[in-house]
Amino acid sequence: MKFYRTNIDLRLTVILFIFGLVYASISLVNHFLFRTYGWDLGLYNNALYDYSRFQWNNEILLLPYLKISNSLGDHFSLTTVFISPLVWIFGSYTMLIFQIASILWGGYGIYRYVEYISGEKKTARWATVHFLSMWGIYSALAFDYHDNVVAAMFVPWFMLYVFRKKYLLSSLFLLLILTAKENMALWTIFICIGLITILYKEKRTLIYLMAATIFSGLYFIVVSKFVIPSLSGSDNDYIHFRYNVLGSSMKEALFFFFQHPVQSFTILFENHTGNPAFYGIKSELHFLVLLSGGIALFYKPQFLLMLIPIYFQKMFHNDPGKWGIFLQYSVEFAPILTIAVFYSITKAANKALKNYLMYATVACSLLGAIYLLDHKREFNYPPEQARFYQKQHYQTNYNIDSIYSAMKLIPPDAKVSAHSMLVPHLAIRDVIYYFPYIGDAEYVMALPSSGNYYPLNKNEFLFKLDSLQKDISWQTIYVDSSAILIKKR
Repeated sequence: MKFYRTNIDLRLTVILFIFGLVYASISLVNHFLFRTYGWDLGLYNNALYDYSRFQWNNEILLLPYLKISNSLGDHFSLTTVFISPLVWIFGSYTMLIFQIASILWGGYGIYRYVEYISGEKKTARWATVHFLSMWGIYSALAFDYHDNVVAAMFVPWFMLYVFRKKYLLSSLFLLLILTAKENMALWTIFICIGLITILYKEKRTLIYLMAATIFSGLYFIVVSKFVIPSLSGSDNDYIHFRYNVLGSSMKEALFFFFQHPVQSFTILFENHTGNPAFYGIKSELHFLVLLSGGIALFYKPQFLLMLIPIYFQKMFHNDPGKWGIFLQYSVEFAPILTIAVFYSITKAANKALKNYLMYATVACSLLGAIYLLDHKREFNYPPEQARFYQKQHYQTNYNIDSIYSAMKLIPPDAKVSAHSMLVPHLAIRDVIYYFPYIGDAEYVMALPSSGNYYPLNKNEFLFKLDSLQKDISWQTIYVDSSAILIKKR
């Protein structure tokens, strides 16, 4: 079972190294400068701590807004469980480092897949550049860690081993995709269906893909319908179904698609909230998909099949922030678009045309990334979180040294309520709350001048802090222009 080769492609190594530096300059710098957040990186870091100590995580960071007895009852992801021992090496940076490594591993998977179907290392290298330049990757890296990013990076490997008829290895990567996040099972159903339409003439592969499709479907039903509700500690259905335009449940959504096919199709392009602030978000996504190689989806619609659940989970959602190109909600486009466009390019008979298409596609992918990085919508993260090429990305108004000094005053086993940007750094402990919820916390720490007061407004946030400072049961033990640390007497 070999995932690597002894004959190293030096040019590929340089490509991976350069992109690794770029990714680290986005993700790791953001974390160091307190641009990562309680929701979501803080949740993952606290889960890492619990799993590394062989105990379940109860997502107390969601209190008082949501009470879950087991974090697997929120999203069923085993990735955090698998890598939890690494927290004792990399600390609060663990998930971010793992995410970067996963993306580079996905890039290597693209290289191996394209080399296999084309027989050309040069084409495979350019495919890797195309993939690692994709805007969906940069938008995900700019905001914390997410399981679907890791899952998407296993897709090229799954497809490679299906094509090579290495079914044991393809099954391993299928399981890694499925266990990364429960909704990935819907995606693998359509990936398998798309592969069936390509490889249907190969009997053993056809049987394997049909079995993988059925297994993915059963996995999704069992996990979303039974496992997650039972672990969440409630009798509720799957808590992440937020598609009011389709109905109140997955069953109603399925009926809606069949009863209103035309309306379902138009929602893929229309702002179904009616709020003018959200016009153009879906069009922007479609434009970048086409720019980054989406035209190949018309030439090889088998790959468009693979993106059906990605389009639907984005475009029908209640939250307009999920429709567009920002955050982690578009990373699944990256492997499919790269594979689709280079699968199409390898079919070109004319070598000159093949090279022209290859270079043009890579250039368009880079243009898409530039557009994303230089573009901003008000309801997404601040632009300095993504623009690694600007000085502002490496600067902050905080006194970084003083904040880290203040955090050292908190004992490692203390119960803490912390401001969102501090939570990921302080979550490697048993009890951590998301301020303004205090619970039984012994320490409260905040950055009053941060400008980020979610879920409160500024006045509510500062009033809450001021009340604690005036409360005789609390003592302010550290305060400066950047941070305040309050201790229970």
